[in-house]
Parts: sequence; C-alpha cells; structure tokens
Amino acid sequence: MKADQAVLKKRYQQQRSEAGFTLLIGALSIAALFFYYFKRDLLLYGDAVAHINIARRVVDNRYPLESYGQLGTVWLPLQHIAMLPFVWIEALWRSGIAGSIPSMAAYIVGTLGIFRLVNARAPKLLAYFAAAIYAFNPNLLYLQSTAMNEPIFLAFFIWALVYLDEFLCATSPQATDSHVMPAPMKPERALEACGMTLAGGAYTRYDGWFVAAIVVVVILCIFAHWWRRVTDRAHRKAMGKSLIELLVLNALVPVYWFAYTYCVSGYGLDFLNGPYSAKAIVLRTTARGAPPYPGQHDLFTAALYFLKSAKLNMGAGFCGQALFALALAGTVAAVWKLRRYGVFLLLWLPLPFYALSIAYGSVPIYLPVWYPFSYYNVRYGLELLPVFAVFLAVLMDFTWERWNGSAARIAAAVIVIGFVVVSYASIYSQTPITLREAQANSRGRTVMERALANSLEELPGSATLLMYGAEHAGALQQAGIPWRRVISEGEHPDWDWALLDPARYADYMVACQGDPVWAAVRPQRAELTKLLSISVPGQSRCTIYERGRAAD
Repeated sequence: MKADQAVLKKRYQQQRSEAGFTLLIGALSIAALFFYYFKRDLLLYGDAVAHINIARRVVDNRYPLESYGQLGTVWLPLQHIAMLPFVWIEALWRSGIAGSIPSMAAYIVGTLGIFRLVNARAPKLLAYFAAAIYAFNPNLLYLQSTAMNEPIFLAFFIWALVYLDEFLCATSPQATDSHVMPAPMKPERALEACGMTLAGGAYTRYDGWFVAAIVVVVILCIFAHWWRRVTDRAHRKAMGKSLIELLVLNALVPVYWFAYTYCVSGYGLDFLNGPYSAKAIVLRTTARGAPPYPGQHDLFTAALYFLKSAKLNMGAGFCGQALFALALAGTVAAVWKLRRYGVFLLLWLPLPFYALSIAYGSVPIYLPVWYPFSYYNVRYGLELLPVFAVFLAVLMDFTWERWNGSAARIAAAVIVIGFVVVSYASIYSQTPITLREAQANSRGRTVMERALANSLEELPGSATLLMYGAEHAGALQQAGIPWRRVISEGEHPDWDWALLDPARYADYMVACQGDPVWAAVRPQRAELTKLLSISVPGQSRCTIYERGRAAD
C-alpha cells in the first residue's frame, strides 16, 4: 500500500513538473507573439500571407459548395485546415494571428516532444536542457509567431521519432539499457501513433514524404526482427494490424494528394511542375543566361549551403560553427552508443532531403554570407534545430558517464551551456536571421500592399473586383475585403470568363504589370476608367481601373 502511494506521489509530482514546464513554454510562445505583433512583423513573409489567405478563401469565397478546392494544389493542406477555426474571424485574419495559433501550438508540442525523446534515454535534467535549446531558439520563436509551417512539421517529425523510440523499446528489450525509461505505451499503440504523426508531417510539408519513407523502412526492419522472436499468435495479429494501418495511412497521403490535385487542376503533378511550383518560380525569377544557383546539380555544394543555413539559425559567425561542432561530437557519441541513441540519428534526415531538393528540385538557398549574398529560404536550416538540441544533450550525457568527478561534469556543462547562451545572444544582437530574411524580401511588397489596401478601402462596399490574388493577397487582407467579392484565379469559371471581358464581370480591376488581369484589360482600356497607378521600386506597377468612362 505504501509502495503504491509512493508511486502515485512520484507520478503526481512529475505531472506537476511537466505541467509547469508546459505553461512556461506557452507563456514564452505568447510573449513572442505579442512582441512581433506590436512590431508588425507577423505578415512579412509572403508565404505567411499566402497561407492565411488560402485558408480564408475556404470559408470566404464566391461558391461555398466548392470551398474544398480553394486549398490549392502546391502547398499541402493540413496547415490551412488547422487555421479554419480561426481565419473566419476577421480580426484574426487581418492581423495574421489566425495563422500564428497553429504554429504556436506546434511549437509547444514540439518542445514537449524534444523533452520526451531525450528523457527516455538520458537524465531528466538533460531532457529539460535539450527542450530549452529548442524552445529558446530566437529564429524558431519568430517563426512560431507567424503562419509559416516549419514549426508544425517539426512537431510532427519529433513526435514520430518519440513514438518510434517507444515502439523500439517495447519490442526490442536488448536495445535498451539501465538508463532507458519503460515505454509508457503498448507497442501496437506506439506504432499507430507513429503512423499518425508521420502522416501529419506528410500532410504539412513534402519533407514529410521523405521522412515517412525512411522511417517506414526502419519500422519494417524492427518489426521483422520482432516477428522472428515472438510466437504468440494473438500478439502477432495485433501488431500486424497496427503495422498495416501505419502503411496504409501513409501510402494514402501521396495517393490522396495526386488525386486531389488532378481533380482541381486537371494535372496530378501540378505541385511539382505547375505554374506555382518551385520549378516554375525559379524559371520566372532567373534572368536569361544567368549562372545556376549555388548547389544546382551539385549535391555536395547543396549540402554545404543547407548546413550553413542551419548554423546561421543557431548563431552568428563562430558561435554557429562551434555549436555545430559540438552537435557533431554528440552525433559521434550517439553512434558509439548506437543501441541507446540510434533513433536520434534520424533527426539528420532533413540534411539529405534538402541536399537533394537544392541539387535536383529547384529549391535554392541564398545566404547573406555566401554567394549570392542575399536571403532566400534561409529558414530551412531551422529543421536541423532538433539535431542541435538533442545531440548537445547526448554529448553531455556521454561525457558525464565517463567523468566521475563533479568538477569535470560541471566544467562540461558550463562549456556547452555557455556556447548555447553566447550563440543565442549573438542572434539577438544582429536580429534573428529568419526575421532578416522576411524583412529583406518584403520591403517592396509590403509598401505596395499597404498602398493598394488604402485605395481599395475607398471603393464601394458592394463592388466586385477582378484581381490576381497570388501576387498581392495581403492588400485585400489589410483592407478587409471579403474574397467572395473578388474574382481571382481560384474562382472558376468566373475567372476565365472575366479575363475575356473584364468590364462585363467586374466593377473594378486591379492590374499589376505582367499578371493575367493586366493582359486582359489592355485591349479594353477604352471601356475602363483609370483611377490610379501605384509604382514601388522592385515591384510591378499596379493600376486600378473602374468600369465606365474611357481611360486616360
């Protein structure tokens, strides 16, 4: 009886401790949101604006019965679906907070996942240390306050490995040691949970497809080894059922996306080769005769650029290099203790994925410290943040086991913690690089959208607009103009008919040089009134026309 009470008391204390830690991380997340909200930094990323407005168009469009098709065909749908409970509220949509909420929840869940992953293989103090490295990263704190989907993918990725590790612990006792906590889940439940988190990541980013493929292979190897050792037919049947569910669930992700994309666009690979794909963007933004971007068709250079972006997300200059060296040392320690830390090595999966994507997938990364000395996709390096968080903890655990003296252990802790603190301080001294990337790439766009929004706010509240929403959706968002009043590229067949005869289908046309509306109004300018034209350096000139008198 006393033993049971002691166990219950210990469990209660542990739950209180973890609840307090969760509240602390939640408070940090909210504080970052308010900080960047009052600085007006939530909507700097063009992708963040696009994500929010894709979700908004699902609940606010001209044909409610066809809302599902508004999810688009390039970005995967889970993030946009997660925004739906919030984006219909106009204040949350216009401020961008509707997109922040799912990212913030994912940030908290991802931090808890780091804690649980490390806590299963190392002392609790090191689990808190790893979670702190993840949670206090300045670049992640900024991204989680925006509508970007990297924090959501990271949460799914981390928890997939948590459940994979628990499945391994439950099915392969020889893969554990005295430091490993008993798996709190039955192996079949851990397998099912791993399958669901893998599918969640695969519905969020294409990185998840690569991760799911590799992790499924690992699971099949573990399962085959377990199957040979176990003769209990009932247990085999239960595990086999869970494995089939995992395989079917993750196989359905690409099948569903191919089918959905085909139904919406008529081309199942529209996300890969369509007009809004990464390949098409690179073709549009690359000058004729320009040299290849760094890493194109060069796997080694591509890997170097991705690793450099990861270092820049961890610290400026020498600080990022030092943390990377420590993380590599922790990785070597994990290989040395493969039986205990083997699952952790899967945290490196973003490296081969992005090396392949840069080299052969038209996904460049531009860095401010390397040619071409600019900012583009630098945030992708943040996907190696779990590597730094976990393997620095592994390194400390490894050294503590070999250094018996308390002074030596304290010295090791001070060195590692000191490098982390100095690195994060170096980021704040120069502004987080993810924020600098957003600022560098948004200057002209935000000025144009603010000017457009000011003009659109003066139009009649019942007017119908013809506008190419892929370019300056933020102007409609800032002006608070409902998408149901806008004929845009997502509204078929209205869009197709309106481009043939703009003056017949819309009261006002927003034509930006080079976009489909600009091409459509050129032959009909005699039937239109030019209200105003807006020019911003680095942006295509935008003109607002009204149906009516002859244009100037």
